[in-house]
Amino acid sequence: QHYFIQSNLSRTHVFMSVCLRTLPNRALLQASLRNGGVKLLHSLPRHHVAAVLMCPIWRHDQLSAFFPGPHGFQRHLSASTSPSKEQILLAKKLLAQQQRKKRKLRDIVLSTVSLLIFMGGVSMASVPLYKAFCSATGYGGTTKKHNEEDNAKVAGMEAVSWRPITVTFGTNVHPSLDWTFEPVQDSVTIVPGETCLAFFTAKNLTSEVITGISTYNVTPYEAGNYFNKIQCFCFDEQTLNPGEELDMPVFFYIDPEFALDADLIRLGCNDVQLHYTFFNTDQTHSRHIGKAIKAYITGSDADASPEFPIPVGDNIVPINDDVYKEVLRKGYQKEFVVPGSTVVAHVTGTLEDSGKIFWSTKGGSPFSFKAGVGTLVTGWEEGCLGMSEGEISKIHMSSSKGYGKIGNRSWNIPGNSNIAFEIEIMAVR
Repeated sequence: QHYFIQSNLSRTHVFMSVCLRTLPNRALLQASLRNGGVKLLHSLPRHHVAAVLMCPIWRHDQLSAFFPGPHGFQRHLSASTSPSKEQILLAKKLLAQQQRKKRKLRDIVLSTVSLLIFMGGVSMASVPLYKAFCSATGYGGTTKKHNEEDNAKVAGMEAVSWRPITVTFGTNVHPSLDWTFEPVQDSVTIVPGETCLAFFTAKNLTSEVITGISTYNVTPYEAGNYFNKIQCFCFDEQTLNPGEELDMPVFFYIDPEFALDADLIRLGCNDVQLHYTFFNTDQTHSRHIGKAIKAYITGSDADASPEFPIPVGDNIVPINDDVYKEVLRKGYQKEFVVPGSTVVAHVTGTLEDSGKIFWSTKGGSPFSFKAGVGTLVTGWEEGCLGMSEGEISKIHMSSSKGYGKIGNRSWNIPGNSNIAFEIEIMAVR
């Protein structure tokens, strides 16, 4: 009976050991097995015990003693040898370990996939969640959104004249959005309790229809709790056609409690920055499709401006062919609006075609602006110059002097709309 025995040696080492040391090792091993001299066999270096060839006198228990344990001589027996209980238990133990590993790997894969799905859902909801949380709390320098409950507070709000604040406007565009986005004015100086209107301009530089959306914040962060916006374009999708330019207003005020905040006083906070960032929403649709279809059916020009009805009456003062001032009440004729002067006024904006009011400060805080510096629509700028304190006039203007072909989506003003602003001059500074 032939056996090939290997103990922690490669087949190459076994073959070399047999070739080089066959005679002394074989004779010594045979003598040890005949006489039961297992101790003598242990005295040899293990790498010298390489092979036993044609040995009819060995005994199973002696070889098991020389190769102890379940992984020793037992595994080198022929396939016809019956497995021991220890071998069966070991096999079952290894099988159970393998099954546990498979279950653990499956749990890890399922957990990872679930986490990826959850993170995907959170990323999709991040903008509305950010808007809801930050607008309610002012966290991270986010301004608070004005709501209907604040109207009573605004109506009774008093300006804190001894605490002037310079509000600086900053803009940024994500690299994925090929737009220009800039403030019309770099900064304004206001006081807590005073409302202010600012404008930003965005332009699509591509040959495709692109929709963008903006986020915002205020620095220093502590000022976010006091910065309130009455009207804003943030978190609203803005769709621009190729080469289209859009003016977007922000109507805001700073709460009078800003002036009493001890932390802001210690910081020496006299400057606040309102910063916007525009992102690409990867939506490609045109808001002019319906207008184009209607123009095709009726045979009209989709981009044609409506006819501007020229107002008539003894109290009508023509400014130019597209702007007319209707004097409703004469002023005190003492302080007049000139370029560069700061004007405090109540304003009501109306669509001429429908009579719909799209903006009014009556019943709330008056609106302040600097005249003749290009921060307002052209018709407003041209019509208010020369008005005096106490005067109430209605400035009628064609769409070319108002919001043009673009309109103003923040105030739901369609493109090519003739509009009018009723302005009551409260003070000229």
